[in-house]
Formats: sequence, C-alpha cells, structure tokens
Amino acid sequence: MKKTTIFKFLAACAVLSSEASYAQMSLLSNFSANYGNGTSAGEIVGFDNVSKNLFVTSSSSAAYQINIFDLSNPSSAIGIGSIDFSSSFGIKANMSALSSVAINSAKGFGVASLIPTANTTTLGKVGFFNLSTGTSLGTIDVGYHPDSVSFSPDGSKLIVVNEGEFSSNSTTNPTGVNAPGSISVFDVSSITSSNLANLTSLTPVTRDFSSANLASGVSLSGIRNSNVAAIGTSGTFIASVPDFTQAANQDPNAIEPEYASVIGNKVYVSLQDNNAIGEYDLATDKWTKVTNLGTITQTIDASDQNNSGVANNLIAINQSVKGLPMPDAIATYTSGNKTYVVTANEGDSRNGDDRDVSRFGDIGGNDSMNNIIDQNAPSNFPLTQTGARANEELGRLNVSRLDGDTDGDGKIDDPTMIGTRSFSIWEVTDAGLQLTYDSDNFFETYIRDNDLAGWVDGRSDDKGPEPEGLTLGEIDGKTFAFIGMERNNGIFMFDITDPNAPSFFGYTRTSDGSLRPEGMSFISAADSPNGQNLLIVGYEGDGAAASERIGVYSVVPEPQTYILLGIGAAFLLWRARRRAC
Repeated sequence: MKKTTIFKFLAACAVLSSEASYAQMSLLSNFSANYGNGTSAGEIVGFDNVSKNLFVTSSSSAAYQINIFDLSNPSSAIGIGSIDFSSSFGIKANMSALSSVAINSAKGFGVASLIPTANTTTLGKVGFFNLSTGTSLGTIDVGYHPDSVSFSPDGSKLIVVNEGEFSSNSTTNPTGVNAPGSISVFDVSSITSSNLANLTSLTPVTRDFSSANLASGVSLSGIRNSNVAAIGTSGTFIASVPDFTQAANQDPNAIEPEYASVIGNKVYVSLQDNNAIGEYDLATDKWTKVTNLGTITQTIDASDQNNSGVANNLIAINQSVKGLPMPDAIATYTSGNKTYVVTANEGDSRNGDDRDVSRFGDIGGNDSMNNIIDQNAPSNFPLTQTGARANEELGRLNVSRLDGDTDGDGKIDDPTMIGTRSFSIWEVTDAGLQLTYDSDNFFETYIRDNDLAGWVDGRSDDKGPEPEGLTLGEIDGKTFAFIGMERNNGIFMFDITDPNAPSFFGYTRTSDGSLRPEGMSFISAADSPNGQNLLIVGYEGDGAAASERIGVYSVVPEPQTYILLGIGAAFLLWRARRRAC
C-alpha cells in the first residue's frame, strides 16, 4: 500500500469515526407513570434486574404508593400493581409525600422514603417492600424529612438522606422552623430473600451535623445557611450579607442533605441549599469532611426579555457572572486510582418563600437590591436600573442576597446566581473536593444552537435549563454521565472516563408531553430485559397527569465507530508486523 494511500485511508477513518462518535439514545417506550389510585407519579424510578419490574414513586392525596410496571418487554411496559404506604403515619392526611425509591435486587427487597405532614416535628420513615410479591414489609423511623434512598454497591448498606427541609412562615414560628438534616445508615448485610421479615427489626444509625457527629478538625465554618435569623419575618428580605464564619450563623439544623452516593466506605452527600458536599465515613459513623463548593464563573443568558429573538437565533449568551453550584443529584466513580464526585448543579433558593434571592435589577419594594449592593465596589452598580442592572443585561437575573460580599462589609460586590447551569467533576483529596472539570455554558449553548424548540427563555433569568437529574453508566469499559434538564426536558450524555477531558456524546429530548426529567437509572446490557444498555427516566411532570411519564431509552454506541476503529487497529497491527519482518 502506498504511503499516500495509507494516509488517505487513515484520514478517512478519522473523519468517519469523528462523525459517528455519538451514542444513540433511542426511545423504546414512553408511558404514563400513574397506575390505579396513584397520581403525581414518575419522580424517582428503581429497576429490579431479577423480576424485570420497574418501581415508581407516586405521591398525592389520593394515595402514597409505589407503582409497579412489568418491563420484561422495554418497548411495551405493563402496569401490574402498587404498594400503598398511605397509612404510614396513621391517617392519610398525616402524610405529605413518598419521595424516593431504591431497589436491592440481590436481597429481594426495596425501600421507599416517607415524609409526614409535620415534617419538622415528626420523624420520617422508610417503608420496606418485597420485590417478588409486591407487598409491604413494614416501616422504620429515620430522620426528619427523608428524601433520597440508595444502597452501597455491594448491597450491604442502606443510606437514607434526611433533608430536614426548612418550613418557612410557620404559624408557631413566623421566622420558620428548622429540623436537623441527617443521614441514616442501615446495615442490611444479614438480610436475604428468606428473612425479609427481619428488616423491621433493624436499627439505623442516624447522624446529624451537630458537633458530636463531626470528626476532629471538621467544622461548619463558612458553610452557607439560607435560614439565618437575619432574614426575619415574612415580607422582610435580608439587608446585610451574613458572615458564615461567625459561630452565630453556623446552625447544624440548617444543613439540608439532598442526595447521596456511596463508594467504598465513604458516602458523599450533596448539601444543596448549603452549596456544599459532606463526606461520611461508614467505618466511624462520622462526618469526615464538609466541603464548601465556592463559586464558578459562567457566561450565561441572564435575561428572559429576548424571546422575540428566538426565531432569528439572537439569544445572547454573553453575561459573565459567578454562580453557586448547589448540586442536586450526585454520583461517584474512580479513574486512575482516584475518586471523583459528579454533580448536577441545579441551584436552590430558600424553601417556601425564596427570600434569600432577588432580581439584581429590583430597585423598589421589600426585595430591592439597593440597600444590599455595595455602591463603592469597583463595578459601582447604580441605584437606578441601568447598565449591568438593566433588564437586557443582569437586571432580570435572580441573585443571592447571602453571597458576593468580598470585603466583609455586609454588601454585595459580586452578584452571584443560584446554580451554575452545568455539571461538574470534583476530585476527592485529603483537603476536600477540588474542581477537575465544569461543563461551563455547554448546555445552554447547545440547546440554543441545536434545539431552539427546546429553548425555554422564560427560565434564563433563573436557573436556565436547570440540570437536576444525574446517573452514571458503564459501556464497553467507559464511564458515561447522563444529565437531565428539568426545564427544557432534554437529556445529555457525556463520556467522563477521563475526568480531565470529558466529551459530549449525545442529546435527546422527547416531544410527547413528558416534562421535567428527575429520577434516572442506567441498566447495563447484562441486567436489562432485552440485552441492551437502557436509560430509564422518570418525568415528574408539571402537575398534570399527562406530563408524568416514564421514558425507556436504548443506549447503543454507533457500530460504525467501532468498525472503523477496528479497521484502523488491524491496519496498524499489519503494518507493525511488516516492519518486524
């Protein structure tokens, strides 16, 4: 083969391989998440690889239950039953939500998190159920407001994240009520499918963030607290940026865990409202680190006033602003003998009244920014809604009233948004988490440039497309991240095998009415009913039953890529052998 021919051949392979480098996320089926009495379903999903059944949360005043679907044919799911937990706190009115579900296929049981109406004064519960019979096995008390539930990879530990979610404007306390956020850990190593009755005899270890549960050297100094007393009563917005290094602002009850991921003996927990991630040691039952995630500077579309420009692709992603990652879902993996935490940086304002945020351009009323902006800052923000505070600039952007004071005078020098509209990869180090990679404004830019029909300009002043759902999956030895956009309903896929250089691999968005992807579960080809890698997505909807759906996607790397790479590898091997002769 002539050298020129060889080079042409390799160049062609490179071009074709590049063009075919995307994985296919093909929709196999899309069906209602509701079944029987259960409505408001679809938020979180769990798959049993033994029975091939899918278990879906369903939470409304009609019933608090787990809906069960036969997924043995992923292209045609069939609703087959439900598990009702409505009486977990006595009468149905005493319960407010069934928030999450997790499946332990190896041991034959599943678990659901159950939240009482009096979520700051009554302990939450977890409910256990038999996977093979679809029946309840009973409940156990855990911490306040249990949210996400998950199992360690080996199935020996059950992790319950108790959010302790703040209740604002309580009738008993007008400044709001805090209940301690915590983690509850169950040792289920002794449980098998033959002794499931023993589950309700287990005793969890529950640890909040009080000083007794913090390892030596760990503190809450500097950790954001959106429930500081300075916010005051209803209608009053904070007028001075708090100093969270001061002991008075370090309230353990204000720490709100959101989501957990287990790797080895460590549990990593997103503390979303606090813009932090906690590390919990299963061996010592202590919080061994609480890492402040700081800020990440992004270039975004900050205004919702340019909708008329959509047709002409005039949406401007050109405003540079700092953001608090404030992750919701997180996941963990290893690469090169290092541990990494992947975060979906949704952002979250104070529950119930949003009084820790205001529009940067607001100049009147209780939420005016004029009394909290530093007029002597280098940027010298004007008191009128001009310049950076104009609607078409940063004026419409919701920014934090608790962050951005760089000189300690209680005034905002750097406007800081809630969430960073990105996903990040953080390396676990002895000192805490260090940022390895951030997707920057990729989500916003890609949607604007490639899927205008999926652009939601009305959210650009808040959290943009709002990355929230996240799961990881391994295909052919590579690690992939799937990130769901709550507001544009799209799903992105990235190859994160190399945490220093992730690569975009695919995007999909259904147009069948499914709204707000939340719970996401990756099923490997070895465990799936049809021998294909599957991504199952729970769409929580917008309150209408038609939008509460389940999407089942087949995830298949393009065969052409592997054929071309195989040809290229074979050619290089042939050439090496000829040289050796």
